[in-house]
Amino acid sequence: MASRQQPRGTVLEVQYEDFVPKSDWKDQPEATLFTIDLPGFTKEQIKVMYVHASKMIRVAGERPLAGQRWSRFNKVFTVPQNCLVNKIHGSFSNNALTITMPKETIRKMPNLPETSKTVDEKVEKLEEKRLLEESIRKAKEEEAEKKEKLLEEKEGILRKLQEEAKTKEMVEARKFQEAAIAKEKAEARRLQEEDIAKEKTEAKRLQDATIAREKARARRLQEQAKAKELAEAKRLQEEAIAKEKGEAKKLQEEAEAKEMVQTKKLQEEVKAKEKVKKEIPTEKKLSYLVVKEKLTGKGIMEKIRGRELTSEEKKLMVNVGVSALVIFALGAYVSYRFCS
Repeated sequence: MASRQQPRGTVLEVQYEDFVPKSDWKDQPEATLFTIDLPGFTKEQIKVMYVHASKMIRVAGERPLAGQRWSRFNKVFTVPQNCLVNKIHGSFSNNALTITMPKETIRKMPNLPETSKTVDEKVEKLEEKRLLEESIRKAKEEEAEKKEKLLEEKEGILRKLQEEAKTKEMVEARKFQEAAIAKEKAEARRLQEEDIAKEKTEAKRLQDATIAREKARARRLQEQAKAKELAEAKRLQEEAIAKEKGEAKKLQEEAEAKEMVQTKKLQEEVKAKEKVKKEIPTEKKLSYLVVKEKLTGKGIMEKIRGRELTSEEKKLMVNVGVSALVIFALGAYVSYRFCS
């Protein structure tokens, strides 16, 4: 089987593959049978034509294969001499074309005039001419129909190929569009994630700055409050100290006044006693006591231990003790007020 490519006017080129079918002759008493095996062909794809000039029968056909490939064949054989040309007929069945060529029956005819034989020959020639013209017309019609069908088939194949190309192009365009959309979505998602991360970072920075500012403000307010409390405590302490000092001074003045009153009272009592005893001048009395202590060689503590104090000395000791108690109580009060 040979493959040959022919140029066409269209962009798509058709490749033909020549097919050589199997054939067989069968001789029967009444006719000669010629059988051609044509697997894959249909009746419409086969063309049979009788060539009167050469007394030959031409059988041709072609059918489409996959893609742009076509299969074709062309079989030519000679018609037997004893065949009735006007009675040749064919049939197509089971992928086989059978052409039946009836045989001419030889009969003994009576002697006829020469003119009738010439007329018969003329009639036979006219009939052959008519059959030839009819076969030519049929062949042309079949050829035109075949070309039209072949053109329709080619147009259908071309339309199918165009639809396939268009479908493929649409699929590619959809695929490219989906890839572009996916890429845009990925880019938008990346930009959105970057914006969210940036916003989170900025929010965290602002939050940290706000917290630091609030902490600084709280620390400043705390320091101000602490300074204010310290100033207030210092003021209250100073007021308390001043108040305590005033009260202590008041108590001291009262104690001193009381002591002066008692001293004055004691002095008056002493004066009264001295008047009774013919009191001695104060300077002499004091010098007397000093001289007495020097003579006796005893101090005030020894007199207390030995219980040798006079009434005047006892009164003086009582006054000193009262004064000490007053001073001690005043100091304790001042210390309590200062500490509280």
